[in-house]
Amino acid sequence: MKASTEFPNPETRLLFDGDLILYQKGFKHEETPSWGIIQADIDNWIEGILDKFGTRYYIIYLTGKGNFRDGKAVTLPYKGNRTKPKPKWYRQIKDYLLSCHPTELISGMEADDAIAIEMTSNPNSIHVGIDKDIWMVEGWHYRYATHNSPEVPLELVKPHLKLNDKGKLKGGGYGWFYAQMLMGDRTDNIQGVKGYGDKKAYKTLEGCETEAEYYLAVKQVYDEVCGDDSEARIRENADLLWMVRELHSNGEPVLWEKPNGI
Repeated sequence: MKASTEFPNPETRLLFDGDLILYQKGFKHEETPSWGIIQADIDNWIEGILDKFGTRYYIIYLTGKGNFRDGKAVTLPYKGNRTKPKPKWYRQIKDYLLSCHPTELISGMEADDAIAIEMTSNPNSIHVGIDKDIWMVEGWHYRYATHNSPEVPLELVKPHLKLNDKGKLKGGGYGWFYAQMLMGDRTDNIQGVKGYGDKKAYKTLEGCETEAEYYLAVKQVYDEVCGDDSEARIRENADLLWMVRELHSNGEPVLWEKPNGI
């Protein structure tokens, strides 16, 4: 799909994180007695976002069976801390998205990875979701409002890090990836470097500009803390945190690699 000189435009493709729809709409309607009400809510919500950006093109991505990260996790089981039960209407919402909306069920990796691949190959696209992890992928992102967080307007994300007034680290592109390498990701049960939260990670990476500088700053921390296990821990966390941008000819994901020249 060829990108227009205006953005967004009628050919812009919206890339919905469908895993979030399953849980957000599911938990919202835990007490809703009628499926028809839930179906209408889903349709109206999607329609509203399409209207907002003036396009009719969209894909919903759902995570299916298998995830290469399960075999990469050594320190802790990947997402092994997730014990919360699925919402009541989870199965019905999933079946409805697959049968009545342009939805792809992704196997071997996550919905986020498929979105990252499409964003990388198609600059005339927008990620629609609230997951912070995918902000390591450069491109257009839109975060819709939820019951506990406001809308974040459409933003073209480039590599950056910033610490807000509350001491919360925000970022994008490879800047955010390397910050996560230090902090880890509690939601996905990925252990970072002990003692590294938002402020310490920001202080460590604050002066970095190029990806090589970010990497070397992170490597120095791992070398100091992990010693002989440094390379293995970097490899493990990079494989778990990295959002896949492309696939090999055999369909396997292309994983993170050190910056050129390192």
